[in-house]
Amino acid sequence: KVAEMSVLDGEELEKALLEYCKNASSAPDPAKVADDSFAKGVGGTKADHLLEKQMGEMLREKDTKGSGEGTLFEQWIRGTSAPAMKVSNGKAAPPPSDYAAGKWIRTLNAQGNCYLYIHTTTYAMQGNRPEDFQGEEEAAAVEDPYASFPTAYLASLKDDISAVWAKGQAPLLLAQGDEGHAAVLQALGTEYVLDVKPFVLGVIKTKIKFADHVETARKTLVKAMKAGATAVIDLSDVGPPNWKEKICQVEEYKKTFPIWILDPNAHKEVDKHGQIFKKEDKKEVGDKDWDDALADSLPNFRFVYLSTCGPGDYEKNIELPFLPQNKWKALRVKTVQDQQAIPLTALASTLDDSYHRKGLIPLVSDTTENTDTFLAFQHTVVIEMKALILLKASQGLEAVREQLRKKLVQALKNGNTLLLRLTNTAPDLLETYAAPDSFPAAELFSLVLEEIEDQEVEQHYGGFGGALDGATPGYAQPGGGEGAKTKGVSGVTKKEVLDAIYKDEDKEAGAAIVRPGFKTVVTTNFAPAEIQTKLAAALPLHKCNIIAVSAS
Repeated sequence: KVAEMSVLDGEELEKALLEYCKNASSAPDPAKVADDSFAKGVGGTKADHLLEKQMGEMLREKDTKGSGEGTLFEQWIRGTSAPAMKVSNGKAAPPPSDYAAGKWIRTLNAQGNCYLYIHTTTYAMQGNRPEDFQGEEEAAAVEDPYASFPTAYLASLKDDISAVWAKGQAPLLLAQGDEGHAAVLQALGTEYVLDVKPFVLGVIKTKIKFADHVETARKTLVKAMKAGATAVIDLSDVGPPNWKEKICQVEEYKKTFPIWILDPNAHKEVDKHGQIFKKEDKKEVGDKDWDDALADSLPNFRFVYLSTCGPGDYEKNIELPFLPQNKWKALRVKTVQDQQAIPLTALASTLDDSYHRKGLIPLVSDTTENTDTFLAFQHTVVIEMKALILLKASQGLEAVREQLRKKLVQALKNGNTLLLRLTNTAPDLLETYAAPDSFPAAELFSLVLEEIEDQEVEQHYGGFGGALDGATPGYAQPGGGEGAKTKGVSGVTKKEVLDAIYKDEDKEAGAAIVRPGFKTVVTTNFAPAEIQTKLAAALPLHKCNIIAVSAS
């Protein structure tokens, strides 16, 4: 019983609170912030927190009286997650008490790019700096310490999984806490999820026999294979079992769950699968035998490992040698799009950094339109989307697509920046306006980072015998300034794409030329908070770097 347990105090309690901050969900809690916005908190004044505390006490008395549940922090510290068990040392959290008796403490969030504050006696947690926080001022923006770490966003997660899988590796998805873990499961679905806790924690804690769970593991992956779906091997916060020595090479289990089942390369075609398919799995599917049906579905089968760890702690908290055959790749998963706040003076370098180092299309939020003015005086070809929307109403979609094509080709031929100026519009660039022979939007928003070699001479595709009037046939583009190690290569510069959008009169000596310097930039009058909702259907936001330019 909690009443008989020792309670955390002093430095132990503070350590536990900070660890909770990094792992907690943003679900509302009576003893947390009353505001619906996790980021804004309750404002930071003592009066606000005293009122909040009284409300929290009333809600707890109503909702948890006699249940022993308490606040989310109290529940978390009693839980079985690895981070909670590590910091609790078998102790309970003291019940919330007077605001005046505690203080605010601070830590970076799981992503390492913003601060979270938590109060040591009320357990209130918020993202903005409280008025009475005693500590050094933080920088206006915290640089993402893992900016170069392989990253996926929920919106593109399935495509990113397939890209890793195509290289013969199983993605190790780093969800960066409980909230991210839940979001990934929601995005991928829960029908084909294998929880490894019975393997790691054992039958006493999970009440599930080891042998029974080996069969559950087999069934889960077999069902996903037959459905052509993605199976999630959920490591949560406990990490993987020793697949090789405890399961796959154990005499009792090696036929049920052989080691090759966890090798992505073993699922390129139907081969050994008859060994793990039992009689009930080999039923005909429509008019096809089971193996013919599997041949159709197997190319779409994937499996991923899912962990609550982040890029900063996964090597320490996950027994990586337990992941079979070293055929995996770590991939950080972000649930929301990054945003970067800069002054106008930093715009040029930030655009290059976004395009050439991050491999993301700059999406600039600027209500003052100073960015548009700045870019107008650079080597820029401007597409005014508001004007084209009006043109569509008067002359039709094909007339608009031809204008888009001409602008795109002009920017490519001259090595200019292509500026998509949206102002306050939200045109469906990916569907309505896109066409492979005029405006290949999907390719335009697809960037691949390539390393820059010393004295590099580039030719994107051959057959033309070198440079032509200072240009290289196909794609030639410098990276992001002096000292840059990578360059962003636009998908629109592929030979087959250029051949589709260049007309004979656009070519030089019969060649589709792209000069160095081409890149794409999008500007909008929408504030960053509006972009997520108003432009989500118009642009592939997961392929963009949202940049907010300050008015001053």
